[in-house]
Amino acid sequence: MVEGMLLPPQGHGWNAAVVCGWPGFERLRGAIRIGIVPQIGGRIMSLQFRGEELLYAPDPASALVPDLVLVEDLAALKRMTGFRLFGGDKTWVAPEWSWVERCPPLDLDAGVYRCTVEADACVMTSPVCRETGLQVIRRVGFVADLNSTDIHLVETLKNMTDKPLERGVWNVTQVARPFDVHLPVVSGGLRSYHLEDTTLPDPLLTPEEKDGWATIPCAGDVCFKFGAIVREGQIVVVKATPQGRVVFTRFFDIAPGGAYAHQSMAEVFNSPRYPYGEVEVHAPLSVIPPGGQVSLTQRWRIGVAG
Repeated sequence: MVEGMLLPPQGHGWNAAVVCGWPGFERLRGAIRIGIVPQIGGRIMSLQFRGEELLYAPDPASALVPDLVLVEDLAALKRMTGFRLFGGDKTWVAPEWSWVERCPPLDLDAGVYRCTVEADACVMTSPVCRETGLQVIRRVGFVADLNSTDIHLVETLKNMTDKPLERGVWNVTQVARPFDVHLPVVSGGLRSYHLEDTTLPDPLLTPEEKDGWATIPCAGDVCFKFGAIVREGQIVVVKATPQGRVVFTRFFDIAPGGAYAHQSMAEVFNSPRYPYGEVEVHAPLSVIPPGGQVSLTQRWRIGVAG
């Protein structure tokens, strides 16, 4: 076990396990298995339905990082290694333009999180980030209703500085392709980012919009990113598996008319190099006072299409 991780007490349903090649913890309820890896950014690294993996995780050998506690110049490390890919579900900090060297803050994205259990949920707490002054707290577990297999995820940004910070919670989940994303968009609420970001090519696809829903297929190695303003806090991922058409729905609160860092409540990115697409949820920007915190809460539901 990595120093800094605390083993969840026995009896809470969490067990030590190898999760996608990483030392971590897992919990099973019904057909759903959650696997978390505190030592690499407090990730949900595995999400299985009837044994079928829904998330993408690279080979751990390609995702190894040095002990960040011993690294004094994080910007230099970023320049040397570039943008790193660690997989799974993680918490980023919006807006993206605030990132040093255009890479996620390393203490938050790849640091070792402390892991404890509170009311049956695993609580993973990051070190204080030297780049942002923030601390990330990720609370993961099944909902209290024992008859439900829904997952409760609460992501919190805590301001550990002595000045206000305007930031937003940005949840990013790398889902193994192929799959389709369905979004309940408002009229004119879906846009491609390729006209705003010159690093993104023309997506070569036009998402289907019908009856107030947009469908974005993440099938091949075509690079694109779309942002959406949704009329309700819901994103639906439909993935064909040997178990049938698995439906992975996430529910979250929205703030109509609120200020969002990327002018989007939800985003979908498709990787041109690796077999994953990203499903991203944003909380609105908030001014976080010193010692204050903001959170984004989601409820995940997984089942088979009828």
